[in-house]
Amino acid sequence: MDSVDAGWAGAFEIVHDADGWQQFRRLDGALLIPPATDGLAERAKMCAGIHASWKVTAGRLVIEAEGQDDGSPFDVLVNGVLRHRVSGAGRVSHDLDLGDMPPHSTVQLWLPQYGALRVLEVSLKGEDVAVATETGKRWIAYGSSITQCRQADGPSEAWPALVARQYGWQLQSLGFGGECQLDPAVESTISQLPADFISLCLGINTYNVAAFSGRTFASQVLGFVSNIRRAHPGVPIAVISPVLSLPREEAPNSAGWTLSDYRNGVAEVVRAVRERGDHRIQLVDGGGVFTPPESAALMPDTLHPNNDGYRLMAARLGPQLAAIANAQH
Repeated sequence: MDSVDAGWAGAFEIVHDADGWQQFRRLDGALLIPPATDGLAERAKMCAGIHASWKVTAGRLVIEAEGQDDGSPFDVLVNGVLRHRVSGAGRVSHDLDLGDMPPHSTVQLWLPQYGALRVLEVSLKGEDVAVATETGKRWIAYGSSITQCRQADGPSEAWPALVARQYGWQLQSLGFGGECQLDPAVESTISQLPADFISLCLGINTYNVAAFSGRTFASQVLGFVSNIRRAHPGVPIAVISPVLSLPREEAPNSAGWTLSDYRNGVAEVVRAVRERGDHRIQLVDGGGVFTPPESAALMPDTLHPNNDGYRLMAARLGPQLAAIANAQH
């Protein structure tokens, strides 16, 4: 019986300590500056979208890890179907029987999307086992907690994970709960990563903390998008405006803007960029993802979708994103 360690996808870097533990980073830390970016740095250590894939005929998956007490679970999929969902909270040791499988099946392990995590061992022990090489479009998905998806039942049910599996894309999730503030560290990371398609979901965190006003928001979005475009000429970019949040739609924040204002601001930037000749950037209207009754039913806290909400997001955003990613110009 062979044993093959995980080959990780979706991390910017992996940090190894002297005792053999691995920790994951989703951002280049060169432009993080404490204490101002401590929240972003904390979120960047969380493993949203990070996963490993193998080909195997039969075997067991071993996980030795230590996670945050309120962290999300691990998900194990066999040929795209959830086979195991196990705790990622505290010190965990899992030895998971993968059961009956067709020859050369694909096994995926998705790391917890929320909570600090370090890994001592992840290996698949079995027959005909090998690391599976991912193909398909390399997709960078930037956004807020609504992209990180803490409220999803497991990491494989985050909406970016659902969309990536549906279209066979290689996911690099840059969802940072509360920290989607157009930071230079994110811009730099996106600029360094290989990409065939980029999505940027902008506005909700800016509204919540009034990080940018009517004077500064459009300029900041334009600079962020323009720098990413310089690093990735010709790559399709989808800019997603905020999804509905009913109590915030017409309620001004301390900068004097409503969520509707931020949504309109995102749309105006995309319109301006396209008028200047960049037709590979397109707007996705986040306000149309849910109807008002759906928003009320699927967002128990009025801000974050529940698991059903994330599944509906994937179903509605996926075709729009695929059309942008595959458009011929």
